[in-house]
Amino acid sequence: MPNRDDFSAETKQLISKRVGVRCSNPNCRRPTSGPSKTSVKSVNIGVAAHITAAAQGGPRYDPALSPKERRSPDNAIWLCQNCAKLIDNDSDRYTSDLLKDWKSLSEEAARLDVESSDSSANAQFSDRELIQFYAQCFDRPAFQDPFVQEGSMGSFDKAIEDTITAINTGCLISRNGHILAQAKGKVYLQNPEWRQEMDTVVDLLRAIRSRFQLGVKLKLIWSSDTRHCINDRHTAEWMDQTREELLEIFARVANKANVAPPRGTINQRRSKFH
Repeated sequence: MPNRDDFSAETKQLISKRVGVRCSNPNCRRPTSGPSKTSVKSVNIGVAAHITAAAQGGPRYDPALSPKERRSPDNAIWLCQNCAKLIDNDSDRYTSDLLKDWKSLSEEAARLDVESSDSSANAQFSDRELIQFYAQCFDRPAFQDPFVQEGSMGSFDKAIEDTITAINTGCLISRNGHILAQAKGKVYLQNPEWRQEMDTVVDLLRAIRSRFQLGVKLKLIWSSDTRHCINDRHTAEWMDQTREELLEIFARVANKANVAPPRGTINQRRSKFH
């Protein structure tokens, strides 16, 4: 058996606390610690999972990492036992990049929970109230303007990221990090159909971010503080179509919940690529 680069007890404790002792899978978010029947003991169902495997032959193994890097907190993600088994049984689906996104999102959610000054963290929300909350997350230019009319590529990417955070964690934040509104993440929806639809919406939002970042890397999208340029018509069309698709999915859910859908969809304001 190859040598394993396992995490220390200090690393396990650190990463669990950084996510509020909850599973980092945004579709789970269950608490991983609680009281035992014995007053001097606690129950733990959390696992410090490796983002890239602890040993050669393991899921997502990266030979470029040193043993120290494999053991570091940067390579660790806190999950419940079920999700830890899930990511290792399907490593093609649960990639290193996806797990890093989960970790970042969960740490942000924990930070917002700590910083929140209201009682939303413990409040109960109906499904309709949650859909109303998600609707306001789309009330921004990133979901209203054709991609070629975006004023700032950086702001566009941040708006998509903040919307993912809001739907997954229930925290809507401003550009400077202030909490604008707080509810609960989509995992708290009681209606399984609506929860599945919101999962699809978030998957499409993630796809938009991935396509955007690839476009920047390939110089199909070029941006500075004052100017931006879109060099590929197909990228712009895909951005418009994908945003419209996710808005249509959300509008169906909003209609069933008797909630007004987001205003000013992209198709209504679409312009041709120049």
